[in-house]
Amino acid sequence: MDDPNSRFEATSTLRQRIVDLLGTGEWGFEELRRELEAPARMLEEDRRHVERSLRRGPERLCIDPARCLSCGFTFRERAARHLHAPSRCPRCRSERIADPRFHIA
Repeated sequence: MDDPNSRFEATSTLRQRIVDLLGTGEWGFEELRRELEAPARMLEEDRRHVERSLRRGPERLCIDPARCLSCGFTFRERAARHLHAPSRCPRCRSERIADPRFHIA
């Protein structure tokens, strides 16, 4: 079975691997966590650091906020602070919430 991280050099740091993955397309927080096999807390800290580091160059970390799949409510205020979806929608009380998505543009 192929190692999911085999496309990265063995010397790549978690932050470098995050940048590499986010440069390939949109990823949700849980997708990143599974792909990188990283603890959630470490991934949160490194994702924030990547966001700050990218500010020095032309690229930016873009965050598409979580949204309710039932009514379409978008959690815009949560986007920068929280990396995972809330438990329920304040408008319709549905628990069908799409995770925020991250990518580099």
